[in-house]
Amino acid sequence: MRKLVHRVLPVAGAAVLVAALVLGAGYLKALSLRHDPAASPVAAVPSQDASVLVVDDGTVAQADVTACLTAGFASDAARVDVLYGVRQLRLDGSNPVLVLRNAAGDVRMCDQFGPDSPAQSALPTASAAEPVRFLSTGRSSWSCAGTTKVLDRFEQSSWLVVSPLVAKVQQRFWVDGVAGPWFETAAQDGYVHLQSWVKGPQPAGTTYAEQFRVLDADGVDVPQEALPTRPHALAGCSAGGTAQIG
Repeated sequence: MRKLVHRVLPVAGAAVLVAALVLGAGYLKALSLRHDPAASPVAAVPSQDASVLVVDDGTVAQADVTACLTAGFASDAARVDVLYGVRQLRLDGSNPVLVLRNAAGDVRMCDQFGPDSPAQSALPTASAAEPVRFLSTGRSSWSCAGTTKVLDRFEQSSWLVVSPLVAKVQQRFWVDGVAGPWFETAAQDGYVHLQSWVKGPQPAGTTYAEQFRVLDADGVDVPQEALPTRPHALAGCSAGGTAQIG
């Protein structure tokens, strides 16, 4: 019932520097500490409501699942379990997002960046004490114009495992201290995937931060420590422009 999205990364031209980051295990630890206001130089920015953009954009198809398969995982979409399947909006269009499990119990994910795997061989389990945990390290991509450090685009994806308490996860970006819309996705059978972005051009020297909300079915905040609930600074185009893929 679904499809693989081939790795979508900005194309680097002579005047464009693309920093594509596949976030490592160390980032998981950093994320678990990001809720600490003392860790963020912009944590004191007041949280003001903005519009909500629901990124969930319909169901996936059998062809989407088939395209996400590889010879080492499975060869027949009818022989895998779809643990999570939804189309989601991205900066330019939409794509299927999938969590699949094969007959051996192996898990494979696909989103706008392509295939991904869980960060740990033993899948994390969410609970009342830890209602949000990371399924993978996630991915992000900064595209910055040459030495001027003008941001062309920033795209990010987050893979989470959540407890039954969690109905929705929201994320928004702060650009020069101004809050953008909340990107929102609904939990599905204990999984959450969220695609979010900042569109350029944004001038050199622009500051960026991100912030999350985890909500129950009544729209009430679910206490958790995995995601930063106050604005947390992002490096943006000042990061130096190194690229690491895979």
